[in-house]
Amino acid sequence: MKINSSPRPAARRWSLAALAVTAVPALAVLPAQAAHAAEIAVASTAVSPNVIDPGQQAVQTVTLTEPAPAGGTVVQLRDLNVSEDLNYAQSTGRKVTVPAGQRSVSFPIRVQSEIGATTTGLRAVVGGSHAETSITVRAQDPDRQAITDFLLNGVALPGTVVAGAAVTGTVKLKAAAPAGGLAVDIRNHPGETAALSTPAYVVVPAGSTTGAFTMKALPDDGPKSVTVTADIGNGFELNGVTVVPKGFSVGALRGLHTPCDADCNPNWGVASVGDLWHPFGAVIKLKSSNPAIKVPASVEIPAGKPSTTFVFQVERGTPVGTTATITATWQLGLAGPVTSQVYVQY
Repeated sequence: MKINSSPRPAARRWSLAALAVTAVPALAVLPAQAAHAAEIAVASTAVSPNVIDPGQQAVQTVTLTEPAPAGGTVVQLRDLNVSEDLNYAQSTGRKVTVPAGQRSVSFPIRVQSEIGATTTGLRAVVGGSHAETSITVRAQDPDRQAITDFLLNGVALPGTVVAGAAVTGTVKLKAAAPAGGLAVDIRNHPGETAALSTPAYVVVPAGSTTGAFTMKALPDDGPKSVTVTADIGNGFELNGVTVVPKGFSVGALRGLHTPCDADCNPNWGVASVGDLWHPFGAVIKLKSSNPAIKVPASVEIPAGKPSTTFVFQVERGTPVGTTATITATWQLGLAGPVTSQVYVQY
């Protein structure tokens, strides 16, 4: 028994040794590769030039500690403002990829303009590592550069568009844009419904004084007044549109107010047939459920026009929060009555 069994332990020892010889190198390589991949981090980021005029383009560079692996390394980009810099977000998409085998990448950036000089901190992030830099925007000299016109659909006065329609914006500058073009900040007016899909900025091409862009009127359940500003840091130009639904609608452009002793805007209302067919015009009868909030007995929408405006009359002393239901009936029209609730805001 001892003679017959003695080769078995020897054979077993040989197989374990062979296994050790073949397995150890493989086990040794994998942790090394993983450790190498884990070493990739952000070494630095910088901006050139780091002091610019409002609207000017700059170039940001992000450098890694190691060359990027196959597929590249994605770097997350953030500004350090209390409120996000919309221009930086639009120009960078909030991220950039360092190509495989490369340690750095450079890309153009834009930051928003403010009144007076401002400095914006920028952060580049890979995993748990990050690096920071900053860019300063000088105050704009109005004698050198300013916005002279801001048009929507070719006009300087508010117009009306139907939800889903395109709106063309045009900005005009006092002086030609520099190399790299000049970014004009485009913003929806704070406090209003974002009824237009506005870009963060439009670039006026180098050597030109005019830049154009396209917005889209967003769908909503009633007429909305939208004010849009164009700004390069030394004052702004504004324009606006009234966005109306595609179908039959009625409503107030904003909360109503009681009569003012000083000058104040009228309580504008809008009756609209949107894009519905009305080749001979449309007569709209109006009715209010509350006698303290009066409307005209009827209004007429001209042929080929989507809407018309009217004025709400609010009795003096009407309490804030008072509401009324407005009913609009399209006489001989293609759609049935519609209603909207309005309220006294102040």
